[in-house]
Amino acid sequence: MGVASRYRGVLFDLFGTLITIEPSRIPVLRVGERRISATVAGLGPHLARWLPGVSVEQFWEQLLTVSTEMAEARGSDHTELPSRERFRRALERCGCDDGTQVEAAVDLSRAHMATIIGATVFPASHAGVLEKARRAGAVGLVSNFDDTGAAYEILRRHDILPHMDTVVVSEALGLRKPHPALVRVGLRGLGLDPADVLFVGDTFHEDVAAARAAGVDCAWIDTHGRGVPEGEPAPRYVLRALSDLSAILDA
Repeated sequence: MGVASRYRGVLFDLFGTLITIEPSRIPVLRVGERRISATVAGLGPHLARWLPGVSVEQFWEQLLTVSTEMAEARGSDHTELPSRERFRRALERCGCDDGTQVEAAVDLSRAHMATIIGATVFPASHAGVLEKARRAGAVGLVSNFDDTGAAYEILRRHDILPHMDTVVVSEALGLRKPHPALVRVGLRGLGLDPADVLFVGDTFHEDVAAARAAGVDCAWIDTHGRGVPEGEPAPRYVLRALSDLSAILDA
C-alpha cells in the first residue's frame, strides 16, 4: 500500500517545521560583555511607559527567571500559560503597580509577538510540501505556542491559513505537547481516525511523544542529524528536512 493511500490527512507542527525564524531579524541585547538575541531588546519604549527607572537588562533578567520557572512547572503537567502571564509575572517582580500589571503585560507581550511574527520565514520548499499535502488530503496544524492570536497572524502572513482544515494552538487549550490532547483535538478537526493521519514535527520529546500517545504515526525532522535519542522507540519516519516529506507523499 502506498503512503499516499495510507494517510488521508497530515498534521504539521509550526515552528521548526513549517515556519523558521530568521535570527538576524531579532534585536540584540547587550548584557555586560554579552550580546544576546532577544525580543526584549526592542521593548525599551514600552518598559519606560510602565516601569520608569527599570532598564531593559533588568527586566530581561526577571523575564528569564520567570520563563525558567514556568518551563520547569509545565514539565510535569504540560500546562500552557499565555505569553501575557509570563510578562505579568516579570513586571510584578520588577515592582510594577498591581493596577497596571495586566494592561502592561498585554502591551509588552504584543510588542514581543510582533517581533517574532516579523522574524518568521516560510521557505519556498516548505510551501511546496504543504501544497502537496493539501492535494493528498486534509491538512491541519498542531502547535506549542503561548499566543494563539500571534499563531494565526503568522499563518495569515504567509498565506498558510487557507490550506488548513483545523488549527490547534496550545495556549487556547491550556495544554501543550507532549500531552496527546492537542493531537486528538487535531484529529477531530480533520474528522479522521489516528490510523489515517501522519503527524510531522521537529521536536522529538514533544512532537513524536504526543503523536505516539495519540496513536498517530509520526515523521520526525531530525534537523541536526543526531538520530533517535538513546532508549527511545523510533518514529515511523525520520527526515532530515521537511522537503523529505515529499517522497513519502509521492510513494
